[in-house]
Order: sequence, then structure tokens, then C-alpha cells
Amino acid sequence: MLSDLDLGHAFNDLRIHFWETPDDLRTAFDEEFVARFGLRDTSDVVGFNQKALGLTPEGWVPFDDHDGADKFQILSPVRLHSYGVHDLNRWIQRKFRAKQLESARQPWGLSLGDEEIVWGDKVILVRNGKRNGWNGKAKQSVEEYLANGEIGVAAPPPAKKRFLNVAFTKRPDVRYGFFPSQFGGDGAPLELAYALTVHKAQGSEFGVVFVVLPKRTRLLSRELVYTALTRAQQHLVILIEGHETSGLYDLTRPERSETARRNTNMFAAAVREQADDVPYADHLIHRARNGDMVRSKSELVIANHLFDVGLHYFYERPLEGTKSPGRLRPDFSFVTDAGDVIIWEHLGMLNRDDYRRGWQWKRAWYDDNGFKLGKNLFTTQDDDHGGLDSGPIEQTAEYIRKLL
Repeated sequence: MLSDLDLGHAFNDLRIHFWETPDDLRTAFDEEFVARFGLRDTSDVVGFNQKALGLTPEGWVPFDDHDGADKFQILSPVRLHSYGVHDLNRWIQRKFRAKQLESARQPWGLSLGDEEIVWGDKVILVRNGKRNGWNGKAKQSVEEYLANGEIGVAAPPPAKKRFLNVAFTKRPDVRYGFFPSQFGGDGAPLELAYALTVHKAQGSEFGVVFVVLPKRTRLLSRELVYTALTRAQQHLVILIEGHETSGLYDLTRPERSETARRNTNMFAAAVREQADDVPYADHLIHRARNGDMVRSKSELVIANHLFDVGLHYFYERPLEGTKSPGRLRPDFSFVTDAGDVIIWEHLGMLNRDDYRRGWQWKRAWYDDNGFKLGKNLFTTQDDDHGGLDSGPIEQTAEYIRKLL
């Protein structure tokens, strides 16, 4: 997929945007809001209400359908910075709730907490507990347990009342009142939720998901990115800081696994009694003798053999196309004294149709860019049962040694 992105191929349910500055990021959001939600322009409040939040043209929440808040979600790994949850929530609120904010700041106005939550805002509950609500269909009060993480939209306040009703998703007909006095020094029960941290979105799904991936934050890991990318039900938009996908590719590498970083052998005697237990998260990491992390056990055998015979290699080093555009990352590559590149690909799953088609595409790309099988492109492969013969590996390594 990353190779297809580098070639500029389109995906029916995925879009990639690159950004360098906060203004770039907001411009990308503007473009995607118009495209994903069919807005008239970037200031189309009515269109945003209807298409992004499932509200009526007037901005009200339909009594029998509170699930509009799940139509879209912005996810970021952090709360602070220009690409964090706090700034993105404030930006969207000012953009699409400007009239409500202006009214709320008048002496007679109504908003909740430091975030100035007003009617029409998308919010998330951050406290567990029972809460009284009003069932508008049955015309009676109810008491229900509400859980931390529930998402909804603040409905307009009842006439001359000093509280906001919130309609939470998956709870049709029932509204729950929230008063300004509940937003005091001990924290607030609600927060703005146009943008959420990835951690808060675990277990939830949304129609369209926008994932912000900054270049540098210690919170990014394989698991966190996986969680973010799998929240989307219909369409996924990834907004990557920088100008290409190398940062996203780097997050696929085994050493970026948070599980592997936390996993140790400290309790081997008590927890890992089986001798064949893997001391890392299964299928995430294989460490070669020179310290490289490789993806498969077959690649581990090749890497260790190359180390033993003294052949210096690069693992998954990006290779730019010279004639056919794009970028691939061969399993192993070698550079001659003249600066020429030699490629070694290990084919581990040729019994799978999708893998075989992918290799055929890669083989054609290599050929277009001057890499010929048996000349400067070499392959080894597992057998039909996943077995590995060391003979072809030793022969290939020796042939490459002579070319170097």
C-alpha cells in the first residue's frame, strides 16, 4: 500500500494529505470537510451540522436519532501543540459555532466550562456514574448509568433554562442535563470531542476518521497507529506531517512496537515456562545477530548468514525508481564499490494469491528500473509448507559476494 501511495495511486476509501505548518493542516481539513461532507464551502455551517453531525438544518438533534455524532472523528496522538486535540477542537468550534459562542459570551448567554461548550457542540463524557435524564418520547424522567467515553451533541437549552441537554449516541429519545455549576474546580464532566486522542477512541468506530500523524512525538507506536487507522467504517483520511510517507513506513517497523518495548524476560521462570516461547510480541520482532530487526524468521536466517560471512547489507532501504516512478523497500540491498545496487528479495508467501500478485507487480517495477533477475536482482523463497532450504541462501550470498 505504501508503494502504491508513493506512485500516486488512488484508493476508494483512503486519502493522504501532507502538511508542514499549522495553516497547512487546517487547509487540508477544510478541503476534506468539503469533499467528505459535501459542504457548499469551508464556512457552510448548515451543511456541517447535517452531514458531519446528523443535526437538523436548525442545528437541533433529532429525538429519535442521536447517532450523528459518530459520523466523523478527528484523532491525534496528543492533546497539546497545534496538531493536538485542544487546538483542533477550539479551531472547529470557532469555525462552526461562532454564533453560539458570541451569544454565550453575552450577560444572558450560556456555555459550560473553560472550553465554552455551547449547543451544537460535539462532546465526550469523562466521568462514570448514574445521571438523571428525560425521555422525550415516553415523557418521563429516567436514571441511567453513563460511562466515561460516551459521545454526543449538546442540544439547545429548554426555554429560559440554565443548562444544556446532551444527546448521547446509542441512547435515542433521552437527553441528560448538564449545568454550569458542575464545571468547577474539581474538573468538568464534559469535553469538546470534534477531536479526540487515539487512546480515548479505543473501542469506538466512526464513519469518516481523520488521523493526524506528526513527525515527532514519543507517543507514536505501531499499536497506537493501528488503533487510529482501524476506527474508520467508511473512509479514512491520514494527515502526515512532512512531504512523503517515510514516517508512516517507519511506524510499521517491528522496533516501533510499544508491546515489544515493554515486553521483557524478567519473569521468565514464572510466566514463560515453555522453551519455545518468543520473548517479544508474537510476529513483531526477530532480532538478527548484528542487532537489526527483521520481519520474518526466514529473513532472520538470511540476515544471520550474511553477518556470518561478512557481507554488509541494508535491510528495507528505500529504493527510488529511476524510470518508473515510485519507491520500494527491498528486503536486502547491497552497494558495490561503483555505487551500483544489488537487490535480494525473499518470497515467503507465494502460495497466497494477493502476495503473488504483489510480487508480480514489484518484479515488473524492478525490471522497468533496470533490475534484472539473476543479474542484479536475486530471489529466494519458502517452500509450499513454509519451509526454508539453506542451500539456495548460501548460493545466493556467495554469488552476490563475487559481484561486490
